[in-house]
Amino acid sequence: RAALARAVIMSPEVILADEPTGNVDWDMSLRLLQLLVELNRMGKTILIATHDLNLIRAAKAQVSARVLRIKDRRIQLAGADL
Repeated sequence: RAALARAVIMSPEVILADEPTGNVDWDMSLRLLQLLVELNRMGKTILIATHDLNLIRAAKAQVSARVLRIKDRRIQLAGADL
């Protein structure tokens, strides 16, 4: 959360968020996701790396997101099954 707050203050064009909701409850996960969505709407590029399928689904419900999956050491476009 501190790194995300720093990103808001520094206003970078790209934010790389590696497991931004790790070790927080679902309500806090949704709050952090909402902040990332708002930053995206402000024109920032957001890249989230996560194992949390529920977070991916919540993000896809709010924004037009491209979801990629790493499988067998290859990057694949994730299908509608997410």
